[in-house]
Amino acid sequence: MQAHQGPSPRWKHAGHAALATATIGLIAACGGGGDDDTAAPPPAAAPLAIKTCEGLQGQSVAAAEIGLPSGGATITSATRAAAVAPYADAEGEHLLTTPARCLVLGQIASVDPAAPPVNFAINLPLENWNRRALQSGGGGLGGAVVTAPGQKASGRFDPMPVDAPYPITLGYVTFGSDGGHSGSADYAFTRSDEAMRNWASEHLKKTRDVALAVVRRAYGEAAQKVFFSGESAGGREALMVAQKYPNDYDGVIATSPVIQWNGIHLFDNRLRDRLATGFLDAAAIRLVADRTRASCDLADGLADGVVAQYLACSNDVATLRCPDGNTGTGCLSDAQIASVNALREPAELGVTLANGSSRFPGYAVTGDEDGTGFQWPFYPVGSVAPSLDLPPGRGNEAGRGAVLNFATYWIRHAIVQDDSFNPYGFDPAPYAARIQYLSRLFDATNPDLAAFSARGGRLIVVHPSADNAAPLTMSGQYYRSVVATMGQEAADRAMRLYVGPGGSHNVGGVTQIDALTLLENWVLKGEAPPDAPVAYYKSVADASTIRAMPACRYPAYPRYVGGDQKLAASFTCTTRSDPLGG
Repeated sequence: MQAHQGPSPRWKHAGHAALATATIGLIAACGGGGDDDTAAPPPAAAPLAIKTCEGLQGQSVAAAEIGLPSGGATITSATRAAAVAPYADAEGEHLLTTPARCLVLGQIASVDPAAPPVNFAINLPLENWNRRALQSGGGGLGGAVVTAPGQKASGRFDPMPVDAPYPITLGYVTFGSDGGHSGSADYAFTRSDEAMRNWASEHLKKTRDVALAVVRRAYGEAAQKVFFSGESAGGREALMVAQKYPNDYDGVIATSPVIQWNGIHLFDNRLRDRLATGFLDAAAIRLVADRTRASCDLADGLADGVVAQYLACSNDVATLRCPDGNTGTGCLSDAQIASVNALREPAELGVTLANGSSRFPGYAVTGDEDGTGFQWPFYPVGSVAPSLDLPPGRGNEAGRGAVLNFATYWIRHAIVQDDSFNPYGFDPAPYAARIQYLSRLFDATNPDLAAFSARGGRLIVVHPSADNAAPLTMSGQYYRSVVATMGQEAADRAMRLYVGPGGSHNVGGVTQIDALTLLENWVLKGEAPPDAPVAYYKSVADASTIRAMPACRYPAYPRYVGGDQKLAASFTCTTRSDPLGG
């Protein structure tokens, strides 16, 4: 096996534009692991066929049917779409079948005239509706409606095994929205408080209520279960619905969630400041990654390019220092070492955020910093050094790390609300009240899942160990806060956190897991998920398994115990003390 893995291929769903490569998914190879107090379900009712599609066009959903203030909703179109057979696209990626459906598009009007509407899309199976609905989260800065029928467990990417059926193929109604604004380049809406509340979480509840009203009209019956799944920013949304709207969702999947939305933007802006004077070019990143793998790869018992012992690897870049602290060949300058430390190490944020958080846990050490997918050269570092001065407006710089651009956007337009503000050297203290308000809106850090769990709600969080955009440290920190708040037994009834070996944000690693099946078994049958579901790395051409490893429950990791490196049975989940838990 190669010493360093590139991105994992994936099959794409039919009817959707080509997106970035897949991230995390889950598949359970063993049965339920442990007891659960969820009541046994009644026998499943026969699937339903749709009663009307075109007749939905032009209908309205009154504001009284939506649980948060709005101007009501209007269905702008309702059209039938034929089933799509499996096929391979021009890039050689295989697309799975999607059934015939009714595609419903519409808008939810805002109360504030300055707030854009929430645009939504609903996919209604024409036949075989299973009486369940799955809402998909968005991604990035929002602004795009989820319209495709072939979502697996996320609104943007497919974190499931590449050959897993789409939820709509399984009989789900699927739906999503645009976050309450159109286009990620827009920022005028950030001046509207209602628009910001919509983006933070309210669009999720509003869209859910409208979608379920449409479902009742289309099938003549209400949905029996409502699930939510999202990745990245959509993963944050997934946690938000469990925390803010616990009575409205029965099961939630959060993949690579950006939990500390404000914290990560404040942290990344400081990182931007460091990189402006200590930029890490491709050679420097490769040097850091090589040293990391040399130091840490064998900690899991196998030198395979995957640092599966994700909590044991220390940041030892000081050993790479150039003799005089200046730039040189095969070494790092003092400024570059400061940048690596600023990226990897936890840091105080200078302001206390919602739920008492005042520090960001850092990106830690992954061993895949130079990955060919979305790693340091794409997300936290970029390919060009950041500028000290930025032109007014959106604030993007070509070649700059994607999360650095997000940080500029957030500070300039959401916090300071000045289109010309220069975020270099930003001091959060004068804006503490605004930041704390935004944190209460956006940060998915509430550790109390008691209300969600009490009515049978179940949460599965999946995170790749080498995510260099939304680091695993955020999910680990959140999980520990849930345990500290609720106790281990109650936390186990409500939540699972699985770590996929390797992989980054939306790409790579042995990280495809069937989270939807795990969630269905937990919610519908009362079967608690196993401690070590199998994660896969599968071929895009034929879905054959290239490699499989356990996706262990945090903080356990897969340790190699001998045998074929490609088989999950050659690894065992091993628990170690969590050095971040103090």
